[in-house]
Amino acid sequence: MCNNNFLGDAGEDFAAKLLMLKGYRILERKYRCKVGEIDIIAEKSDKLFFVEVKTRQTVRFGMPAESVTREKQRHIRRTAAYYLESHGRSRNSVSFQVIELLVNQIENAF
Repeated sequence: MCNNNFLGDAGEDFAAKLLMLKGYRILERKYRCKVGEIDIIAEKSDKLFFVEVKTRQTVRFGMPAESVTREKQRHIRRTAAYYLESHGRSRNSVSFQVIELLVNQIENAF
């Protein structure tokens, strides 16, 4: 098993690279403010994307995205609203995304 912080950071790095490959421009990584945190804030075609990245090594407790509960969604929305207000951005072109990554090493696979 990997250290959770290392795995989470590696997952966020991979997600940011994936978004860039798809034409997104990364505006913020690990955005933190007094109301919360957002893993990645990106932009594409004048639309803002608030991205939560969930990386897991096992599905023992469900798929990674399933851990984005209603409570977590509420925190992300509140943090996004703070970001929009503090950066003078419109709320009209906003999207929330979850990128889930499942990292599974199968030793002695064959």
